Amino acid sequence: MPTDQFNFEKALKELEDITGWFESGDANLDQGLAKFERGLELAGQLKKHLAEIENRVEKIKQKFAPTDTAGTLPSELPEPNDDQPPLGDPPGDDTQTGLF
Repeated sequence: MPTDQFNFEKALKELEDITGWFESGDANLDQGLAKFERGLELAGQLKKHLAEIENRVEKIKQKFAPTDTAGTLPSELPEPNDDQPPLGDPPGDDTQTGLF
């Protein structure tokens, strides 16, 4: 594992501290600009990390999702259409089976 691994909790805490500083009303323009820049940097890192985690979760879900016999995931199957009769029902007269 890399020694410079991203620490999500630490970055989130730092961003919360910066937000708290702005909410406290301390108005130092130069310091505020530096904190604003750092906050944007942290927000970008947090967003990137969350996207990476989301991608990993999706891969894990796909790995363990059941598939039908055609290899199609259930989530990829088409939605049923209420306007069309179910498969196997012949159009027209409902008394005929269409087999004979």
